[in-house]
Amino acid sequence: MVIHPEEVRLARLHQSQTPFESLTSDQIHQIMVRGRELHRWFKTHYGLHCLINAALIVFLFLADYVVLLRLPGIWLVPGGENALASQIAAALVASVLHTWIMYSLGIFSIHEGAAHQAIFPPKGPISRAANAVSRNLCRLTGGDPEHYAERHMIHHSKFGTEDDAEFLNFVAPRRYWATFLPLAVVLNHSDFVAHRSLSFTRGRLISLLCALAYHGIYGYLVYQRWGLLFLLTELILLTHLGFYLDRLRQFTEHNLMPLDNWNGSRSFGFGFWGMLIGGGPWGSPCHWEHHLVASIPWYQQLMLHRFVVRLLTPQQRRQFLVQPVIGFPRLWWRLVRECNGFIAASSKKGVQNV
Repeated sequence: MVIHPEEVRLARLHQSQTPFESLTSDQIHQIMVRGRELHRWFKTHYGLHCLINAALIVFLFLADYVVLLRLPGIWLVPGGENALASQIAAALVASVLHTWIMYSLGIFSIHEGAAHQAIFPPKGPISRAANAVSRNLCRLTGGDPEHYAERHMIHHSKFGTEDDAEFLNFVAPRRYWATFLPLAVVLNHSDFVAHRSLSFTRGRLISLLCALAYHGIYGYLVYQRWGLLFLLTELILLTHLGFYLDRLRQFTEHNLMPLDNWNGSRSFGFGFWGMLIGGGPWGSPCHWEHHLVASIPWYQQLMLHRFVVRLLTPQQRRQFLVQPVIGFPRLWWRLVRECNGFIAASSKKGVQNV
């Protein structure tokens, strides 16, 4: 991801002109106390933590197998006038679910595993091996764990500054729109990409080979069992839909939020939008809570979310949280409109000053 100085300037301008009710010192103190309690539990229940994550990884791979090679059989109607309709419906359902599972696995592996080494925290030879496997699972979706981990940790330490390697507090919509062009997941139509390098590195090549191997095997099996329609639907959605969700997530997590870790993120929560765009409970539905206490694992971020929500004032809830049902679409439209408005106003002022 390329950092644009103009976006940093616009983020600062937006912060200076926009009223915002920040967390109070008392709220921050209570959050830190609760965060330390959760972190102590995590450290003293290492085996249970690893078991939870191992079960989750098995579940995701098992779910992917069922969705691709078992579920379509329930939908298909052999012969008759409804055969084609049932094939299309089954292909769409299976491919959408497969894509979301891969997106979910990718976020879990690249963020929880590669960046924070929190899936199987390395302590001995077995856990180090498990950690190595878990942090590289994102390669099945084209992610480069080494590239992402380095830049993500800078994102935490230099948050909201020009040195933030994932500066997201102002994202120009024109950069976001370019991610909808065909095959933007692998081609550099836009520099608004976080999961891989924009250049063709060794890590990117390894990820490409891993992804081709995994999806090539499943593609062959899907074609043999369900036919060409299923294979084409799977390939089209897999190479686009998951990337769209990932770019939508990063476009909305920090955009037009203050330039500090305490107040600079949003939480999508436990609702439909949080699970869809956040990639499930183990993904990033409670991203604000992750920035508040970065040392706790995904399931404790959910617990911290429930705790933090009770501390917030009505105005803070509107700022940090997403309202149910229509809250996320309204947020997305506001971000597009306000970002474009600030860009237009900045351009007009620049012309007037010439």
